[in-house]
Amino acid sequence: MENQVYNWFVKKGNIIIQKNEDCVSLQLDYENGDCCLLTNADTDKIIGILISISKQIWESPSYKKTPYTNPLYKISGNEYYWEIENSKLILQYNEVEEGVEVKCIGNNMLNIELNYVVEIIQVMEHLSN
Repeated sequence: MENQVYNWFVKKGNIIIQKNEDCVSLQLDYENGDCCLLTNADTDKIIGILISISKQIWESPSYKKTPYTNPLYKISGNEYYWEIENSKLILQYNEVEEGVEVKCIGNNMLNIELNYVVEIIQVMEHLSN
């Protein structure tokens, strides 16, 4: 399957997602803000894209599966975060804006391994409900 690039304009910002070898590449563009803000519909769409790309990677004969042993995320207050490639990817629910905030401290373009992607999907589902 070709390497499709998903460029999703969310309520605030822009999220670019694509397959990069055995990882999911995630790039955040906050535009004029300090994070990307997703509506529930945006969150559902991003989750669908992440699942689709993860499935392609998982089903690839060359993919070497890594066992999931312990949670990779950490919680600080109402933030869920992951430390990936010397950066910190943060998800949290914004009650005022009624949406999921996504931000990254460090590099705004990350290559994320599947075990991390699975957790990110689960946290996004939790925050949007």
